[in-house]
Amino acid sequence: MGALMGVILCGGESRRMGRDKGLLEKDGIPWAKYMAEKLTPYNLPVIFSVNASQLDAYTLALPGTQLITDSVAAEGPLKGLLSVHGQFPDKDMLLLGCDMLDMDGPTIGQLIEDYRKDDYNFYAYVENGFYQPLCGIYTARGLADSHTAVSLQQLLRQGKTKSLVMCNNKAFWNYNTL
Repeated sequence: MGALMGVILCGGESRRMGRDKGLLEKDGIPWAKYMAEKLTPYNLPVIFSVNASQLDAYTLALPGTQLITDSVAAEGPLKGLLSVHGQFPDKDMLLLGCDMLDMDGPTIGQLIEDYRKDDYNFYAYVENGFYQPLCGIYTARGLADSHTAVSLQQLLRQGKTKSLVMCNNKAFWNYNTL
């Protein structure tokens, strides 16, 4: 098991929202930082995954944070995850979307607890056969073998994945419109 780090995905195109979700504010702080603070109780280092067009805005909005720019030929959230993995190939990653404002401590805590006691490549909540890939853990070992995956869903289905039962469906809501 590699050292666990938090990754906040901010690199979406915001087509449905119409503007950059990670820079919208909740309680006076950008959503991206709000989500990172949810990982504070677990003492995880946190980095932010952004696309190249966002780099300047995030550098200003989140001074002193580590930003990783998308750098691999993949689509969607897989692009962000694999870009971060390319920079930190020995780290396991807890992946959260910047727009999952209702994610709660018990959901994150259960995920980390299962990760620490079991030996799987991936850990994700599942409902009706569909994985919730954000608020999931992706190990360095599992990502090293992910060359054929075209989506997080496919990665989780093909890999050695521990499926966790969802207790709070609201925690997985992502905000796509204002």
